[in-house]
Amino acid sequence: MMNNSGRVILNTGFLYANMLVTLAVQLIAVRLVLQALGPVDYGIYSIIAGLVAMFAFMNVAMSAATQRFLSYTIGIGNLKELKEIFYHSVLLHLLIGIIILILLEIGGNYYIIHILQAPKARMEAAHILLHCITFSTLANIITVPYEADINANENLGAIALINILDSLMKLGTAIYIGFSSQDKLVVYGLLTATTISLTLLIKILYCRKHYPESHIHFHPIKQWKKIKDIASFAIWNFIGSGCSIVRYQGTAILLNAFFGILINTAYGIAQQVNSLLIFFANTIVRAIRPQIIKSEGRGDRTRMLQLSYTTCKITSLMVAILAIPLYIEMDFILNIWLHHPPTTECAMFCRAFLIIVFINQLTIGLQIAIESVGKIRNLQIIVGSMHFLSLPFGYMCMKIGLPANSIMICIIIEEIICIGLRTLIAYKQTGLAYKTFVMKNVLPTTGLAIITWGILQSLHELLQHTPWISCIFVSAFSIIIISTVTYKYILTFEEQRAINGFGKLILNKIKSRQ
Repeated sequence: MMNNSGRVILNTGFLYANMLVTLAVQLIAVRLVLQALGPVDYGIYSIIAGLVAMFAFMNVAMSAATQRFLSYTIGIGNLKELKEIFYHSVLLHLLIGIIILILLEIGGNYYIIHILQAPKARMEAAHILLHCITFSTLANIITVPYEADINANENLGAIALINILDSLMKLGTAIYIGFSSQDKLVVYGLLTATTISLTLLIKILYCRKHYPESHIHFHPIKQWKKIKDIASFAIWNFIGSGCSIVRYQGTAILLNAFFGILINTAYGIAQQVNSLLIFFANTIVRAIRPQIIKSEGRGDRTRMLQLSYTTCKITSLMVAILAIPLYIEMDFILNIWLHHPPTTECAMFCRAFLIIVFINQLTIGLQIAIESVGKIRNLQIIVGSMHFLSLPFGYMCMKIGLPANSIMICIIIEEIICIGLRTLIAYKQTGLAYKTFVMKNVLPTTGLAIITWGILQSLHELLQHTPWISCIFVSAFSIIIISTVTYKYILTFEEQRAINGFGKLILNKIKSRQ
Protein backbone atom coordinates (compact mmCIF):
# COMPACT_ATOMS: atom_id res chain seq x y z
CA MET A 1 0.00 0.00 0.00
CA MET A 2 1.24 3.49 -0.83
CA ASN A 3 2.32 5.59 2.16
CA ASN A 4 0.82 8.99 2.93
CA SER A 5 3.64 10.97 1.29
CA GLY A 6 3.34 8.91 -1.88
CA ARG A 7 -0.42 9.37 -1.87
CA VAL A 8 -0.04 13.14 -1.57
CA ILE A 9 2.42 13.25 -4.49
CA LEU A 10 0.27 10.89 -6.62
CA ASN A 11 -2.84 13.00 -6.00
CA THR A 12 -0.83 16.10 -6.85
CA GLY A 13 0.13 14.42 -10.13
CA PHE A 14 -3.52 13.71 -10.98
CA LEU A 15 -4.55 17.25 -10.20
CA TYR A 16 -1.53 18.72 -11.98
CA ALA A 17 -2.55 16.92 -15.19
CA ASN A 18 -6.10 18.17 -14.66
CA MET A 19 -4.76 21.67 -14.13
CA LEU A 20 -2.77 21.71 -17.38
CA VAL A 21 -5.79 20.67 -19.43
CA THR A 22 -8.15 22.99 -17.59
CA LEU A 23 -5.85 26.01 -17.84
CA ALA A 24 -5.32 25.50 -21.57
CA VAL A 25 -9.04 25.05 -22.25
CA GLN A 26 -10.09 28.02 -20.10
CA LEU A 27 -7.54 30.33 -21.69
CA ILE A 28 -8.95 29.50 -25.11
CA ALA A 29 -12.55 29.69 -23.89
CA VAL A 30 -12.12 33.16 -22.32
CA ARG A 31 -10.71 34.52 -25.56
CA LEU A 32 -13.56 33.02 -27.61
CA VAL A 33 -16.20 34.33 -25.20
CA LEU A 34 -14.69 37.82 -25.18
CA GLN A 35 -14.65 37.87 -28.99
CA ALA A 36 -18.22 36.58 -29.22
CA LEU A 37 -19.76 38.85 -26.58
CA GLY A 38 -17.76 42.01 -27.21
CA PRO A 39 -16.41 44.36 -24.54
CA VAL A 40 -19.80 45.70 -23.32
CA ASP A 41 -21.58 42.33 -22.89
CA TYR A 42 -18.45 40.76 -21.42
CA GLY A 43 -18.27 43.61 -18.91
CA ILE A 44 -21.93 42.99 -17.98
CA TYR A 45 -21.25 39.27 -17.60
CA SER A 46 -18.17 39.77 -15.41
CA ILE A 47 -19.87 42.19 -13.04
CA ILE A 48 -23.10 40.13 -12.67
CA ALA A 49 -21.15 36.88 -12.22
CA GLY A 50 -19.05 38.64 -9.61
CA LEU A 51 -22.16 40.01 -7.90
CA VAL A 52 -23.57 36.49 -7.64
CA ALA A 53 -20.26 35.30 -6.20
CA MET A 54 -20.49 38.08 -3.61
CA PHE A 55 -23.90 36.86 -2.47
CA ALA A 56 -22.89 33.19 -2.69
CA PHE A 57 -19.94 33.36 -0.29
CA MET A 58 -21.94 31.13 2.09
CA ASN A 59 -21.35 28.25 -0.33
CA VAL A 60 -17.57 28.66 -0.06
CA ALA A 61 -17.75 28.63 3.72
CA MET A 62 -19.97 25.53 3.84
CA SER A 63 -17.68 23.66 1.45
CA ALA A 64 -14.68 24.23 3.72
CA ALA A 65 -16.71 23.26 6.79
CA THR A 66 -18.06 20.06 5.23
CA GLN A 67 -14.67 18.85 4.01
CA ARG A 68 -13.05 19.65 7.34
CA PHE A 69 -15.54 17.55 9.34
CA LEU A 70 -15.56 14.69 6.81
CA SER A 71 -11.74 14.49 6.70
CA TYR A 72 -11.45 14.76 10.49
CA THR A 73 -13.97 11.93 10.99
CA ILE A 74 -12.23 9.73 8.40
CA GLY A 75 -9.04 10.29 10.38
CA ILE A 76 -10.81 9.03 13.50
CA GLY A 77 -12.22 6.01 11.59
CA ASN A 78 -15.88 6.18 12.70
CA LEU A 79 -18.14 5.21 9.74
CA LYS A 80 -21.41 5.72 11.63
CA GLU A 81 -20.38 9.22 12.63
CA LEU A 82 -19.26 9.89 9.03
CA LYS A 83 -22.72 9.03 7.69
CA GLU A 84 -24.39 11.38 10.15
CA ILE A 85 -22.03 14.24 9.32
CA PHE A 86 -22.71 13.82 5.60
CA TYR A 87 -26.47 13.70 6.22
CA HIS A 88 -26.37 16.84 8.35
CA SER A 89 -24.27 18.59 5.71
CA VAL A 90 -26.84 17.83 3.01
CA LEU A 91 -29.66 19.26 5.14
CA LEU A 92 -27.67 22.41 5.89
CA HIS A 93 -26.92 22.92 2.21
CA LEU A 94 -30.58 22.60 1.26
CA LEU A 95 -31.41 25.32 3.78
CA ILE A 96 -28.57 27.57 2.67
CA GLY A 97 -29.49 27.03 -0.99
CA ILE A 98 -32.97 28.43 -0.35
CA ILE A 99 -31.58 31.43 1.55
CA ILE A 100 -29.04 32.27 -1.14
CA LEU A 101 -31.63 31.87 -3.91
CA ILE A 102 -33.78 34.54 -2.25
CA LEU A 103 -30.82 36.86 -1.64
CA LEU A 104 -29.58 36.52 -5.21
CA GLU A 105 -32.91 37.28 -6.83
CA ILE A 106 -33.69 40.27 -4.59
CA GLY A 107 -30.21 41.76 -4.40
CA GLY A 108 -29.24 40.99 -8.00
CA ASN A 109 -32.36 42.50 -9.53
CA TYR A 110 -32.03 45.61 -7.37
CA TYR A 111 -28.43 46.07 -8.48
CA ILE A 112 -29.25 45.69 -12.19
CA ILE A 113 -32.17 48.15 -12.01
CA HIS A 114 -30.69 50.85 -9.78
CA ILE A 115 -26.88 50.62 -9.83
CA LEU A 116 -25.48 48.87 -12.92
CA GLN A 117 -23.94 51.30 -15.42
CA ALA A 118 -24.74 49.62 -18.76
CA PRO A 119 -26.74 50.37 -21.96
CA LYS A 120 -30.52 50.19 -21.36
CA ALA A 121 -30.93 47.89 -24.37
CA ARG A 122 -28.94 45.19 -22.54
CA MET A 123 -30.89 45.28 -19.25
CA GLU A 124 -33.31 42.46 -20.20
CA ALA A 125 -30.40 40.21 -21.16
CA ALA A 126 -28.72 41.10 -17.87
CA HIS A 127 -31.81 39.95 -15.95
CA ILE A 128 -31.92 36.61 -17.82
CA LEU A 129 -28.21 36.15 -17.19
CA LEU A 130 -28.78 36.75 -13.48
CA HIS A 131 -31.42 33.98 -13.36
CA CYS A 132 -29.10 31.56 -15.15
CA ILE A 133 -26.19 32.23 -12.81
CA THR A 134 -28.52 32.02 -9.78
CA PHE A 135 -29.65 28.56 -10.88
CA SER A 136 -26.02 27.51 -11.39
CA THR A 137 -25.16 28.71 -7.89
CA LEU A 138 -28.04 26.73 -6.39
CA ALA A 139 -26.85 23.59 -8.18
CA ASN A 140 -23.34 24.16 -6.81
CA ILE A 141 -24.64 24.53 -3.26
CA ILE A 142 -26.66 21.32 -3.32
CA THR A 143 -23.72 19.21 -4.47
CA VAL A 144 -21.02 20.67 -2.18
CA PRO A 145 -21.21 17.73 0.27
CA TYR A 146 -20.62 15.28 -2.59
CA GLU A 147 -17.53 17.04 -3.90
CA ALA A 148 -16.26 17.42 -0.34
CA ASP A 149 -16.74 13.66 0.15
CA ILE A 150 -14.60 12.88 -2.91
CA ASN A 151 -11.89 15.25 -1.67
CA ALA A 152 -12.00 13.86 1.87
CA ASN A 153 -11.57 10.31 0.53
CA GLU A 154 -8.63 11.58 -1.56
CA ASN A 155 -9.95 10.09 -4.80
CA LEU A 156 -8.59 13.03 -6.72
CA GLY A 157 -8.16 11.12 -9.97
CA ALA A 158 -11.96 11.15 -10.26
CA ILE A 159 -12.05 14.87 -9.52
CA ALA A 160 -9.47 15.44 -12.26
CA LEU A 161 -11.49 13.53 -14.88
CA ILE A 162 -14.74 15.29 -13.96
CA ASN A 163 -13.08 18.72 -14.09
CA ILE A 164 -11.55 17.97 -17.49
CA LEU A 165 -15.00 16.99 -18.80
CA ASP A 166 -16.42 20.21 -17.34
CA SER A 167 -13.71 22.26 -19.07
CA LEU A 168 -14.37 20.62 -22.43
CA MET A 169 -18.10 21.35 -22.14
CA LYS A 170 -17.32 25.00 -21.35
CA LEU A 171 -15.05 25.14 -24.39
CA GLY A 172 -17.91 23.76 -26.49
CA THR A 173 -20.15 26.50 -25.11
CA ALA A 174 -17.58 29.18 -25.99
CA ILE A 175 -17.30 27.86 -29.55
CA TYR A 176 -21.08 27.59 -30.00
CA ILE A 177 -21.93 31.17 -29.01
CA GLY A 178 -19.49 32.43 -31.63
CA PHE A 179 -21.80 30.99 -34.31
CA SER A 180 -25.14 31.60 -32.58
CA SER A 181 -27.52 34.06 -34.25
CA GLN A 182 -29.52 34.62 -31.04
CA ASP A 183 -28.64 36.94 -28.14
CA LYS A 184 -25.17 35.67 -27.32
CA LEU A 185 -25.19 36.84 -23.69
CA VAL A 186 -28.45 34.98 -22.99
CA VAL A 187 -27.29 31.84 -24.81
CA TYR A 188 -24.01 31.88 -22.91
CA GLY A 189 -25.85 32.12 -19.59
CA LEU A 190 -28.23 29.24 -20.43
CA LEU A 191 -25.49 26.91 -21.69
CA THR A 192 -23.25 27.70 -18.71
CA ALA A 193 -26.06 26.77 -16.32
CA THR A 194 -26.63 23.52 -18.24
CA THR A 195 -22.92 22.61 -18.14
CA ILE A 196 -22.65 23.20 -14.40
CA SER A 197 -25.78 21.16 -13.71
CA LEU A 198 -24.51 18.18 -15.74
CA THR A 199 -21.08 18.26 -14.09
CA LEU A 200 -22.51 18.33 -10.60
CA LEU A 201 -24.99 15.54 -11.40
CA ILE A 202 -22.01 13.37 -12.35
CA LYS A 203 -20.40 14.07 -8.96
CA ILE A 204 -23.57 13.03 -7.13
CA LEU A 205 -23.86 9.76 -9.07
CA TYR A 206 -20.16 8.99 -8.56
CA CYS A 207 -20.41 9.46 -4.79
CA ARG A 208 -23.51 7.32 -4.48
CA LYS A 209 -21.74 4.51 -6.31
CA HIS A 210 -18.46 4.57 -4.34
CA TYR A 211 -19.12 5.98 -0.86
CA PRO A 212 -21.76 4.45 1.47
CA GLU A 213 -21.98 7.60 3.58
CA SER A 214 -23.41 9.49 0.57
CA HIS A 215 -26.58 7.36 0.50
CA ILE A 216 -29.13 9.70 2.03
CA HIS A 217 -32.12 8.36 3.97
CA PHE A 218 -34.08 11.23 5.42
CA HIS A 219 -34.79 10.81 9.13
CA PRO A 220 -35.36 13.02 12.17
CA ILE A 221 -32.24 14.83 13.35
CA LYS A 222 -30.85 13.36 16.56
CA GLN A 223 -27.41 14.92 16.86
CA TRP A 224 -28.28 18.61 17.01
CA LYS A 225 -24.89 19.31 18.57
CA LYS A 226 -23.17 18.07 15.40
CA ILE A 227 -25.36 20.36 13.29
CA LYS A 228 -24.44 23.21 15.63
CA ASP A 229 -20.72 22.41 15.35
CA ILE A 230 -20.77 22.33 11.53
CA ALA A 231 -22.92 25.45 11.33
CA SER A 232 -20.71 27.28 13.85
CA PHE A 233 -17.58 26.41 11.85
CA ALA A 234 -19.31 27.54 8.66
CA ILE A 235 -20.54 30.81 10.18
CA TRP A 236 -16.99 31.88 11.03
CA ASN A 237 -15.96 30.86 7.52
CA PHE A 238 -18.81 33.04 6.23
CA ILE A 239 -17.05 36.06 7.67
CA GLY A 240 -13.65 35.31 6.09
CA SER A 241 -14.97 34.10 2.73
CA GLY A 242 -17.57 36.85 2.59
CA CYS A 243 -15.05 39.63 3.24
CA SER A 244 -12.69 38.20 0.63
CA ILE A 245 -15.37 38.04 -2.06
CA VAL A 246 -16.80 41.44 -1.08
CA ARG A 247 -13.28 42.83 -1.45
CA TYR A 248 -12.96 41.71 -5.07
CA GLN A 249 -16.52 42.39 -6.17
CA GLY A 250 -16.57 45.63 -4.22
CA THR A 251 -13.52 46.61 -6.22
CA ALA A 252 -15.44 45.90 -9.45
CA ILE A 253 -18.35 48.04 -8.27
CA LEU A 254 -16.06 50.93 -7.30
CA LEU A 255 -14.24 50.74 -10.63
CA ASN A 256 -17.58 50.76 -12.44
CA ALA A 257 -18.73 53.81 -10.48
CA PHE A 258 -15.54 55.81 -11.10
CA PHE A 259 -14.49 54.68 -14.60
CA GLY A 260 -17.53 53.06 -16.34
CA ILE A 261 -18.36 49.62 -17.78
CA LEU A 262 -15.28 49.24 -20.03
CA ILE A 263 -12.94 49.21 -17.02
CA ASN A 264 -14.93 46.19 -15.80
CA THR A 265 -13.99 44.33 -18.98
CA ALA A 266 -10.30 44.87 -18.18
CA TYR A 267 -10.89 43.92 -14.54
CA GLY A 268 -12.97 40.89 -15.58
CA ILE A 269 -10.15 39.58 -17.79
CA ALA A 270 -7.71 40.09 -14.91
CA GLN A 271 -10.06 38.17 -12.61
CA GLN A 272 -9.93 35.28 -15.08
CA VAL A 273 -6.14 35.29 -14.75
CA ASN A 274 -6.56 35.47 -10.97
CA SER A 275 -8.99 32.53 -10.98
CA LEU A 276 -6.66 30.41 -13.11
CA LEU A 277 -3.70 31.09 -10.83
CA ILE A 278 -5.78 30.34 -7.73
CA PHE A 279 -6.95 27.13 -9.39
CA PHE A 280 -3.30 26.28 -10.03
CA ALA A 281 -2.46 26.85 -6.34
CA ASN A 282 -5.53 25.01 -5.08
CA THR A 283 -4.55 22.01 -7.19
CA ILE A 284 -1.63 21.39 -4.85
CA VAL A 285 -3.50 22.40 -1.70
CA ARG A 286 -6.37 20.02 -2.50
CA ALA A 287 -3.97 17.07 -2.54
CA ILE A 288 -2.46 17.90 0.87
CA ARG A 289 -5.47 19.35 2.77
CA PRO A 290 -7.10 15.98 3.67
CA GLN A 291 -3.81 14.65 5.07
CA ILE A 292 -3.39 17.74 7.27
CA ILE A 293 -6.88 17.43 8.74
CA LYS A 294 -6.71 13.64 9.11
CA SER A 295 -3.40 13.96 10.98
CA GLU A 296 -5.06 16.28 13.48
CA GLY A 297 -8.01 13.87 13.71
CA ARG A 298 -5.56 11.08 14.69
CA GLY A 299 -3.95 13.35 17.27
CA ASP A 300 -0.66 13.73 15.36
CA ARG A 301 -0.10 17.48 15.77
CA THR A 302 3.57 17.28 14.78
CA ARG A 303 2.82 15.76 11.37
CA MET A 304 -0.08 18.16 10.87
CA LEU A 305 2.19 21.18 11.35
CA GLN A 306 4.93 19.72 9.18
CA LEU A 307 2.48 19.19 6.32
CA SER A 308 1.25 22.75 6.83
CA TYR A 309 4.80 24.10 6.49
CA THR A 310 5.30 22.05 3.34
CA THR A 311 2.03 23.31 1.86
CA CYS A 312 3.05 26.96 2.36
CA LYS A 313 6.43 26.33 0.83
CA ILE A 314 5.44 24.22 -2.16
CA THR A 315 2.33 26.15 -3.22
CA SER A 316 3.99 29.57 -3.05
CA LEU A 317 7.01 28.38 -5.05
CA MET A 318 4.86 26.60 -7.63
CA VAL A 319 2.84 29.80 -8.02
CA ALA A 320 6.09 31.74 -8.40
CA ILE A 321 7.23 29.43 -11.23
CA LEU A 322 4.13 30.41 -13.18
CA ALA A 323 3.56 33.96 -11.92
CA ILE A 324 7.05 35.37 -12.59
CA PRO A 325 7.07 34.66 -16.37
CA LEU A 326 3.46 35.85 -16.59
CA TYR A 327 4.34 39.08 -14.81
CA ILE A 328 7.33 39.79 -17.04
CA GLU A 329 5.69 38.77 -20.34
CA MET A 330 2.16 39.97 -19.51
CA ASP A 331 1.74 42.40 -22.42
CA PHE A 332 2.89 39.84 -24.98
CA ILE A 333 0.81 37.02 -23.49
CA LEU A 334 -2.37 39.12 -23.32
CA ASN A 335 -1.84 40.21 -26.91
CA ILE A 336 -1.60 36.57 -28.06
CA TRP A 337 -4.43 35.42 -25.80
CA LEU A 338 -6.94 38.17 -26.59
CA HIS A 339 -5.83 38.65 -30.21
CA HIS A 340 -5.40 42.39 -29.72
CA PRO A 341 -3.08 44.62 -27.64
CA PRO A 342 -4.26 44.77 -24.01
CA THR A 343 -5.23 48.03 -22.36
CA THR A 344 -2.85 49.46 -19.80
CA GLU A 345 -5.42 48.82 -17.06
CA CYS A 346 -5.88 45.17 -18.04
CA ALA A 347 -2.15 44.37 -17.85
CA MET A 348 -1.88 46.35 -14.63
CA PHE A 349 -4.76 44.47 -12.95
CA CYS A 350 -3.32 41.12 -14.07
CA ARG A 351 0.12 41.87 -12.60
CA ALA A 352 -1.45 43.00 -9.33
CA PHE A 353 -3.41 39.75 -9.03
CA LEU A 354 -0.24 37.71 -9.61
CA ILE A 355 1.41 39.43 -6.65
CA ILE A 356 -1.69 39.05 -4.46
CA VAL A 357 -2.00 35.29 -5.08
CA PHE A 358 1.71 34.69 -4.39
CA ILE A 359 1.56 36.59 -1.08
CA ASN A 360 -1.57 34.72 -0.03
CA GLN A 361 0.02 31.31 -0.69
CA LEU A 362 2.90 32.04 1.69
CA THR A 363 0.60 31.22 4.63
CA ILE A 364 -2.12 29.07 3.04
CA GLY A 365 -0.94 25.99 4.95
CA LEU A 366 -1.30 27.83 8.26
CA GLN A 367 -4.92 28.56 7.44
CA ILE A 368 -5.56 24.84 6.89
CA ALA A 369 -3.75 24.02 10.15
CA ILE A 370 -6.01 26.40 12.08
CA GLU A 371 -9.07 24.92 10.37
CA SER A 372 -7.97 21.39 11.28
CA VAL A 373 -7.83 22.36 14.96
CA GLY A 374 -11.30 23.89 14.58
CA LYS A 375 -10.59 27.24 16.26
CA ILE A 376 -11.14 29.58 13.33
CA ARG A 377 -13.02 32.48 14.94
CA ASN A 378 -10.03 34.78 15.42
CA LEU A 379 -8.63 33.95 11.99
CA GLN A 380 -11.83 34.83 10.16
CA ILE A 381 -12.67 37.93 12.17
CA ILE A 382 -9.20 39.49 12.06
CA VAL A 383 -8.08 38.53 8.56
CA GLY A 384 -11.60 38.96 7.15
CA SER A 385 -11.77 42.48 8.54
CA MET A 386 -8.47 43.30 6.87
CA HIS A 387 -9.87 42.12 3.53
CA PHE A 388 -12.85 44.41 3.92
CA LEU A 389 -10.80 47.46 4.94
CA SER A 390 -9.05 47.62 1.56
CA LEU A 391 -12.31 48.91 0.02
CA PRO A 392 -12.69 52.20 1.94
CA PHE A 393 -8.99 52.94 1.47
CA GLY A 394 -9.31 52.20 -2.26
CA TYR A 395 -12.40 54.44 -2.43
CA MET A 396 -10.50 57.31 -0.81
CA CYS A 397 -7.62 56.88 -3.24
CA MET A 398 -9.87 57.07 -6.30
CA LYS A 399 -11.96 59.87 -4.78
CA ILE A 400 -8.92 62.14 -4.62
CA GLY A 401 -8.10 61.38 -8.25
CA LEU A 402 -5.59 58.52 -8.08
CA PRO A 403 -5.68 56.00 -10.98
CA ALA A 404 -7.52 52.66 -11.00
CA ASN A 405 -4.48 50.67 -9.84
CA SER A 406 -4.50 52.48 -6.48
CA ILE A 407 -7.12 50.11 -5.08
CA MET A 408 -5.03 47.10 -6.15
CA ILE A 409 -2.05 48.54 -4.28
CA CYS A 410 -4.26 48.79 -1.18
CA ILE A 411 -5.10 45.07 -1.52
CA ILE A 412 -1.41 44.12 -1.90
CA ILE A 413 -0.47 46.04 1.26
CA GLU A 414 -3.34 44.38 3.12
CA GLU A 415 -2.21 40.90 2.02
CA ILE A 416 1.31 41.58 3.32
CA ILE A 417 -0.13 42.54 6.71
CA CYS A 418 -2.19 39.32 6.71
CA ILE A 419 1.01 37.22 6.55
CA GLY A 420 1.92 38.40 10.03
CA LEU A 421 -1.63 38.05 11.33
CA ARG A 422 -2.05 34.44 10.13
CA THR A 423 1.35 33.48 11.55
CA LEU A 424 0.52 34.98 14.95
CA ILE A 425 -2.90 33.30 15.08
CA ALA A 426 -1.39 29.93 14.07
CA TYR A 427 1.21 30.31 16.85
CA LYS A 428 -1.54 30.80 19.44
CA GLN A 429 -3.95 28.15 18.13
CA THR A 430 -1.61 25.33 17.02
CA GLY A 431 1.73 25.91 18.77
CA LEU A 432 3.44 26.92 15.51
CA ALA A 433 7.13 27.80 15.89
CA TYR A 434 6.64 31.19 14.25
CA LYS A 435 10.29 32.25 14.16
CA THR A 436 11.28 28.99 12.48
CA PHE A 437 8.38 29.33 10.03
CA VAL A 438 9.36 32.87 9.02
CA MET A 439 13.08 32.08 8.74
CA LYS A 440 12.73 28.75 6.89
CA ASN A 441 9.57 29.34 4.87
CA VAL A 442 8.55 32.94 4.28
CA LEU A 443 11.97 34.61 3.88
CA PRO A 444 13.64 31.94 1.68
CA THR A 445 10.57 31.60 -0.53
CA THR A 446 10.08 35.34 -0.96
CA GLY A 447 13.80 35.93 -1.46
CA LEU A 448 14.04 33.25 -4.14
CA ALA A 449 11.01 34.70 -5.97
CA ILE A 450 12.44 38.25 -5.95
CA ILE A 451 15.92 37.17 -7.07
CA THR A 452 14.45 34.99 -9.83
CA TRP A 453 12.29 37.90 -11.00
CA GLY A 454 15.34 40.19 -11.13
CA ILE A 455 17.36 37.69 -13.19
CA LEU A 456 14.53 36.96 -15.61
CA GLN A 457 13.60 40.63 -15.98
CA SER A 458 17.16 41.31 -17.10
CA LEU A 459 16.95 38.41 -19.55
CA HIS A 460 13.68 39.83 -20.87
CA GLU A 461 15.32 43.21 -21.48
CA LEU A 462 18.03 41.53 -23.56
CA LEU A 463 15.52 39.58 -25.66
CA GLN A 464 12.62 42.05 -25.80
CA HIS A 465 12.97 42.52 -29.57
CA THR A 466 12.26 38.79 -30.07
CA PRO A 467 9.15 38.32 -27.87
CA TRP A 468 8.55 34.62 -28.61
CA ILE A 469 12.15 33.72 -27.72
CA SER A 470 11.98 35.93 -24.62
CA CYS A 471 8.78 34.24 -23.45
CA ILE A 472 10.19 30.74 -23.97
CA PHE A 473 13.51 31.44 -22.26
CA VAL A 474 11.98 33.33 -19.34
CA SER A 475 9.48 30.50 -18.73
CA ALA A 476 12.13 27.78 -19.02
CA PHE A 477 14.60 29.50 -16.69
CA SER A 478 11.85 30.19 -14.17
CA ILE A 479 11.26 26.44 -13.89
CA ILE A 480 14.97 25.59 -13.80
CA ILE A 481 16.05 28.21 -11.26
CA ILE A 482 13.19 27.82 -8.79
CA SER A 483 13.05 24.01 -9.00
CA THR A 484 16.81 23.56 -8.56
CA VAL A 485 17.23 26.03 -5.70
CA THR A 486 14.09 24.75 -3.97
CA TYR A 487 15.17 21.11 -4.06
CA LYS A 488 18.75 21.75 -2.93
CA TYR A 489 18.36 24.52 -0.39
CA ILE A 490 14.73 25.04 0.68
CA LEU A 491 13.18 21.57 0.96
CA THR A 492 13.88 19.58 4.12
CA PHE A 493 15.52 16.15 4.02
CA GLU A 494 12.16 14.45 4.63
CA GLU A 495 10.56 16.37 1.74
CA GLN A 496 13.43 15.47 -0.57
CA ARG A 497 13.16 11.82 0.46
CA ALA A 498 9.40 11.77 -0.29
CA ILE A 499 10.01 13.15 -3.78
CA ASN A 500 12.87 10.71 -4.42
CA GLY A 501 10.77 7.78 -3.21
CA PHE A 502 7.89 8.66 -5.48
CA GLY A 503 10.26 9.07 -8.43
CA LYS A 504 11.70 5.60 -7.81
CA LEU A 505 8.17 4.17 -7.54
CA ILE A 506 7.23 5.60 -10.95
CA LEU A 507 10.46 4.34 -12.55
CA ASN A 508 9.93 0.84 -11.14
CA LYS A 509 6.40 0.73 -12.52
CA ILE A 510 7.63 1.82 -15.95
CA LYS A 511 10.37 -0.82 -15.93
CA SER A 512 7.96 -3.56 -14.84
CA ARG A 513 5.74 -2.89 -17.87
CA GLN A 514 8.56 -3.10 -20.39
